[in-house]
This record gives sequence, structure tokens and C-alpha cells, in this order.
Amino acid sequence: MSNWQVAGIITAMSGQPFDIVDSASGSFYFGANSGVILSRPSWAPGATPVTAMSNVPAGYFFNPFPFVRPVVNAGQTIPSSNGTAVAGASGTDIGNVGRNVLRGPRQINIDFSVIKRFVLSETKSVEFRAEFFNLFNQVNFNTPISNLNAASIDPVTGRIINPGDFGRITATSNNPRLIQFVAKVNF
Repeated sequence: MSNWQVAGIITAMSGQPFDIVDSASGSFYFGANSGVILSRPSWAPGATPVTAMSNVPAGYFFNPFPFVRPVVNAGQTIPSSNGTAVAGASGTDIGNVGRNVLRGPRQINIDFSVIKRFVLSETKSVEFRAEFFNLFNQVNFNTPISNLNAASIDPVTGRIINPGDFGRITATSNNPRLIQFVAKVNF
């Protein structure tokens, strides 16, 4: 059993925080259809991060319905102005959803290697190694689509009509299992 080595790396992480954004809101500040990702949606009345992670529809990572576009109709006070500005025309405000309100899926990965060394002489050896990246072929999901603009929104109320891909995970964040074999001559 001499000249054998095993090695491994285990990576386990909780989900990373991510922002919910709305690239179609904030027209009072950024202009209509500016596509600026700095703006955020608002919480629907009574909604919180807890409600966004409960009653999640099948196929979604979070419940998209607690989020609304902050629509302000003509003649209404613009909420982000602290009551000092009135909308001359309909538009969208910057919402009240904070940064990093939700966490993405957890990430787990195990890498493993087995090495056998054959000594040929005092200064020469041959090494054979098998390396397994993502040993158990664990699927790690990427963060979900978090731009409210991916949903169909009622232009008058700002509420979601059809969530579309908003809240869905559409990609993975790691590779499938990779195995490589290596032969190395040391001299």
C-alpha cells in the first residue's frame, strides 16, 4: 500500500444573496425604457422576503407575485420624492425592494483524486493519477432570473399578469462530472 495517495476537496456553500431588479422602472429618474438595472420593483402590499419564499409555484425558485412595478399615475405623489413631487404624467418610480433580499440555491461540490507512484530508481518515478471533478455529478443551480422585466406586467397596476421566466432557474453554475487520467514521469 506504499506510494498511494488520495486527496479531496469538499466545497459547500449556502446560497449567495441576489438582487431583485426591474430594468423598466425608474422612468422618472432614468427616462422611459432606459433599461437601467439600478432600479428595483416594489413589494406588493403585505409582501416580504418571507412571502417571496413561500407558496412558490411549481418550476420557480421564488414566488414572483409579491413583487410589483412601482407605477405612478398622473397627478399622484411620487413616493421616492418623500411627498415633494407630483407626477405630471404616468411613469414608474424606484421601488422599495432592498438589495440582496433573497438567497440563491446552495452549492455543493466534491473533487477527489487517487495517485499511485512507481519508483524506477532513486531519482526517477512514474506517477499515475485519476482525478474526479464533481465526483457525485451534483447539479448546482445558478441564481434565478431576477429582473421583473422578464414577466408580463399590467401597465396600470404594476402587478404581474404572467410571471414568465421571472423567478425561474434556467442555468447551472457548475460542470458535470469530469474524469481525467494522468501519467507523469519524474526525473
